[in-house]
Amino acid sequence: MLPNMKKNEDGSIAIYIQKDSPGSEKDANWLPAPNGPIYLVMRLYWPKTESSSVLPAGEGTWNPPGVTKVNEM
Repeated sequence: MLPNMKKNEDGSIAIYIQKDSPGSEKDANWLPAPNGPIYLVMRLYWPKTESSSVLPAGEGTWNPPGVTKVNEM
């Protein structure tokens, strides 16, 4: 899936989580979602035996990027 996703100029990836297609130029980064509230979960795999820098939640040295609600018309 990742090789097909389109990167932003800075190398980041925008993921569109929404009911309707964001348009053909953004479909590679679209995750279809129901029309209503959703619950997002991030599953991370840590390849080392020691604890990740994400834990404990909210207190680690790394925090996942935030989710931004955007209304494009």
